[in-house]
Amino acid sequence: MSEPALQLETGAGPQAAGPVTSRIPSKLLGSLFRPPFGSPDTNRRLTVLEIGAALPETVNFFSGFTCRLHFVDLFAEPFVQAQQNRSESELRAAFEACFRFPAGTRLDLCLFWDFLTYLDDTALRAFNAALRPWLHRGTRAHGFGAHHMAVRLANVHYGICDLDTFSLRDRRGPPLHMYPHSQIEMHDMLSCFAFERGLLLPDGKLEMLLKPTL
Repeated sequence: MSEPALQLETGAGPQAAGPVTSRIPSKLLGSLFRPPFGSPDTNRRLTVLEIGAALPETVNFFSGFTCRLHFVDLFAEPFVQAQQNRSESELRAAFEACFRFPAGTRLDLCLFWDFLTYLDDTALRAFNAALRPWLHRGTRAHGFGAHHMAVRLANVHYGICDLDTFSLRDRRGPPLHMYPHSQIEMHDMLSCFAFERGLLLPDGKLEMLLKPTL
């Protein structure tokens, strides 16, 4: 029997978020699905990591691809919420435990959303070390950045409606503490990726694409 076109690896489901409250446009997401990734009718299997819950619109979007989706909702992990009380080695071990993918896994696409902004310097270095073994030279990543405390991030889940549109759903529970990072700081602490493209959004966030430094 052949494998299904869409495979989900997740411990969190759509019940982890409220209903869709709004949608926002994206001018960068679509470029991730041009070569080498191809178009939505490609037969090439993609391996995708999303740092978040498995929202139904995102699952529906990727149902048009041959892919394996790994949903890892690190926002909900107690060790992330208490990161200031953990050493870098402890945080790295905790992230590694969350990234226990099948042997030989290589991630083609990482969807970070705004998670990196909720990691302090120590946690970001630990996240970098834990993620690096799963990357390859063709990996690409998407995320949102906030470079100073004046930029306020909404406490929301992001989903993908289509190549040009994200969904927003309210995240239950209190927001995580923000740790904005400049582009230089991000380069130093998230050394497995380099800044590829960026777009400043009207609310002050930076939508960004990252490429590997392997």
